[in-house]
Amino acid sequence: MKSIPTELLDIIEIVRKQEEWRAKSTLNLIASENVLSPIARSLIDSDFNHRYAEGDIGHREYQGAQFIDELETIVVRLSKELFESAHVEHRAISGALSNMATYYALSKPGNHIFALEVPSGAHISFREFGTAGARGLEVHDIPFDHEKMNIDLDKFIPMIEKVEPAIITLGGSLFLFPHPVRQIKKACSTLETKIHYDGAHVLGLIAGKEFQDPLKEGADVVTGSTHKTFPGPQGALMLMNEKKVYKKVSRAIFPGLVSNHHLGRMAPLAITLLEMLEFGKVYAKQTVSNAKTLGKVVDDLGLQVLARNQGYTESHQIVIDIQECGGGKRTAVALEQAGIIANKNLIPCDDVNCVDDPSGLRLGVQEITRMGMKETEMEQVGELLASIMLKREKKEQVREKVKKLVSLFNDPQFCFKLDGEG
Repeated sequence: MKSIPTELLDIIEIVRKQEEWRAKSTLNLIASENVLSPIARSLIDSDFNHRYAEGDIGHREYQGAQFIDELETIVVRLSKELFESAHVEHRAISGALSNMATYYALSKPGNHIFALEVPSGAHISFREFGTAGARGLEVHDIPFDHEKMNIDLDKFIPMIEKVEPAIITLGGSLFLFPHPVRQIKKACSTLETKIHYDGAHVLGLIAGKEFQDPLKEGADVVTGSTHKTFPGPQGALMLMNEKKVYKKVSRAIFPGLVSNHHLGRMAPLAITLLEMLEFGKVYAKQTVSNAKTLGKVVDDLGLQVLARNQGYTESHQIVIDIQECGGGKRTAVALEQAGIIANKNLIPCDDVNCVDDPSGLRLGVQEITRMGMKETEMEQVGELLASIMLKREKKEQVREKVKKLVSLFNDPQFCFKLDGEG
């Protein structure tokens, strides 16, 4: 009988250590992460992970797909209900790929598009070095008001009329305030321009009716990750109201960009959609309230929070200028050593080449909200941040305070329980 390889045991131990460390010893403020509910997580491990279902519901290239057809029918129906969307494409396996599908469906190589610059909030997929560039698109910068942390419409609208772009991409990864979708749609009324709204970060807030409704405001395609403020499995949804647009996008996904669309995530996604229909409004409202509270707390403590005059945020994020605290890289590392997980981030004052050591720190409260933290805990979180960034308290001491705080919040909220309690 062959002995068990040592490396096999090492792999199992790495997974165990990850579970132990992140769940019990860290305060997660990464703005692009969340946790599944216990029921949703229990369904990750299923036979669906082993299977293929190329094609559309009811029209598969493979046999043996009757149960995935049933499951995906539920996913599509619940998505349409939650987002009040006429059409849903559920097969994109990531937010970046859903953006690529949008560009693939609605533009041709050489077309012009508008998108924010990365320091102003764009995801890399919007840009010439990302999926927009892979499609061969010429990217123009959307003017950005650094004080208001939003699009500068006075400068932007004349540019739209001059360039006549195929696509305007709104939304982003650094995303504090709703974008002016209605005004931009109106500016395109005589053009064939399509409005693409990247709601990857704010999809859960959109679902909870707490941010903005980009579809109703005029977006032709809304793309969104299902694992950020939307607390489901990793993947994406694409929302559309116009059938012609939907058909183009759907063909861009399959057979264009996706073969098998990772069936193991479908059951957890369906559960999360049900949870958001039931609890999404309360969860989204608490998330935004927590973010606003944290912004004020750290501002009062002496950190330089962006958009102070705008109320800090209307989303799950706050952004701190940490040039005086030693810069993004140093600060993020110091926080991690104290058990606080956050990410360095470009902010509008940065050059795009500063990505390795930017001037900003982006914080998201969606996961700690999911775990049950409220405004009172945001005061504690703010104090913990200031302990490292301003007071230079010993990291070991802060780490113990972090463990004590997170030990009180180890059960996801805003979800169904097996005993029937919400």
